[in-house]
Amino acid sequence: MTQFRKQALVAALAMASTAPVFATDSVQHTSELSVMGVYIEPDSDRTDEYGSAARIIYGLRLDQNWWVEPQFTTGVMENGIAGATDFYHQELGADISYRLFGDAEFTPYVLVGGGLSRNDVANDRSKEFAGYANAGLGLLTSPLTESGLRLRADARYLFDTFSDNYSDIQIGLGITVPIGVTRRQIVEKVTVIERPVVVESERVVQLADSDNDGVVDGVDQCPNTLEGLQVNAVGCVDTAEAQSVVLRGVTFEFNSNRLTANARDILNRAADALNGQTDLKVELAGHTDNVGSESYNQQLSQKRADAVREYLIEMGVNAGQMSAVGYGESQPIRSNDTEEGRERNRRVEFNVVSE
Repeated sequence: MTQFRKQALVAALAMASTAPVFATDSVQHTSELSVMGVYIEPDSDRTDEYGSAARIIYGLRLDQNWWVEPQFTTGVMENGIAGATDFYHQELGADISYRLFGDAEFTPYVLVGGGLSRNDVANDRSKEFAGYANAGLGLLTSPLTESGLRLRADARYLFDTFSDNYSDIQIGLGITVPIGVTRRQIVEKVTVIERPVVVESERVVQLADSDNDGVVDGVDQCPNTLEGLQVNAVGCVDTAEAQSVVLRGVTFEFNSNRLTANARDILNRAADALNGQTDLKVELAGHTDNVGSESYNQQLSQKRADAVREYLIEMGVNAGQMSAVGYGESQPIRSNDTEEGRERNRRVEFNVVSE
């Protein structure tokens, strides 16, 4: 007498449970205003005393690290002579600054620039206007308020062509206020899928599905398909319609087309998928963020797509199954205003070419 077996197939349920994960990005802005007090250590040929000034800086972001900063400084230097007129000094110019850590909260920076100087000195009116150049080091602290207000400090060496040429040291301290601050929240949806199970003698047995495509190994004729692609009844990628999947983790060394070690591991699995289904043809699409010029990003994305194709050919994939196309910054999937968004936009896609 055969053993009694009770079998039940639980229907697959795709429940889009909105389990949002809120991640508030750091303060994002493209311009800012800085107000600083300045202590001046004048050239000894100018005076043996000291000076003080106020500086206003308007900063405009060029890219992730570079800023241009028009600035105006006005101050006075003591001459040390009782009853005599002090030296009045103004600067109007612009600096280029490089923030070493980009959008990091604690940001050291270097700067260089120049412009027009004015020195109002008694009995020396003929050379009142001159030029100046300066270079300096500084830092911006982490934000102190939700609006992004920071402390800013820097030390500058200034060369003034006024009179016999002077070299001053300026030490500044003040605050920086971002202009047009935005904060973004990203809400991710998590899809939970319950797969079919067989119940035997009250014991649950999960059928083996090595590539997680929904087709069990005993039936699957293409056992190495990439997760995220739609497959047919026998587990092979459906080529009847165009579909796409991002090769998450395929990354490159900074500002180059050299694959990282982690990227090669992921591409090895992609090679297995292509070698396991020789009728599958794909477009390898390279994408970048918008940091840098549009033409440079176009060239970089094409080089990266070509590098992926060349590596897959080395892994035995038929070259005729693949084409490589660079799209540059033209097809973002996230906002380029945030570091997380720019990271998601720097990607390689595996696009199935429909028959």
